[in-house]
Amino acid sequence: MLGPNFMEGQALAAAANTETDPFEIPLPEEESSICFGWICQALHCQSTTMLWNPTSAEIVKVWSIIDKYDMKQSMQLSVMFWSNNILSKTCHSKDLWLIALVCLHSKDSTSYKTATRQLLWAERSFLASASEIEKLVKNSMLEQYLYRLTAKLQEVRADAQRKAVKLVYMVLPYLVGSNNCGTETTAYFDYLIELTYESGDGIYFLGPEEPLSRIDDALSELGNWLSLHGTVHGGSCENCTVVHGELREEISKAHVINGLCLGCFEGDNTCPEHKK
Repeated sequence: MLGPNFMEGQALAAAANTETDPFEIPLPEEESSICFGWICQALHCQSTTMLWNPTSAEIVKVWSIIDKYDMKQSMQLSVMFWSNNILSKTCHSKDLWLIALVCLHSKDSTSYKTATRQLLWAERSFLASASEIEKLVKNSMLEQYLYRLTAKLQEVRADAQRKAVKLVYMVLPYLVGSNNCGTETTAYFDYLIELTYESGDGIYFLGPEEPLSRIDDALSELGNWLSLHGTVHGGSCENCTVVHGELREEISKAHVINGLCLGCFEGDNTCPEHKK
């Protein structure tokens, strides 16, 4: 910050030509804050990082200062620690968004995956939430990532819902009907109607604003039904007993949401798991 590209550095250079005694260079008003103080403490002694529990908004402020004064290498571990500390507790949607954006910019892939997984799991309208978060990151370097992240979250949710539809309405019914048991086939579709329309508003685990936790709930309920129905019907139908085992296996292999991959999001093809 005392370099020639910053106001403070220019003030230092100007004073050096006129002052012979020590003099004070005031920090910009918006940065004379607790955030800047903790950055200085962490730079002086890394272990002081653990003494502060910043809010997500304070972490955003800290990262903006770090980015402005090019302190990423020296402060990245501190920011990772603070971000992980927030994610280790129950988080509000706003906190998840802010931490996801900071982790994206700071390349903290682990916390980024955790934050985005929680957003996918519980968030309803990504666009509505993003419009609120925009007010908190406006004119910062994080703003450029906000709607890219929103679009990616929506894409991943739609893909997971598509796979759930294929499982519930194609794969499982095919297995149910493969043993030619009319009782079993009828019972499955009767329960499927009861399960998927239980809210009265359509298939409750689908839709552009349905959290992915709904899919997990639906598959869990379906698994419970198989256990109960298998006890009642399977005892008198050996083929259905075998099919129930296959159904449970397919349900157990259902797509698991682990959060977004940082390498894939950035399109740098560095992710070994998803590299094409």
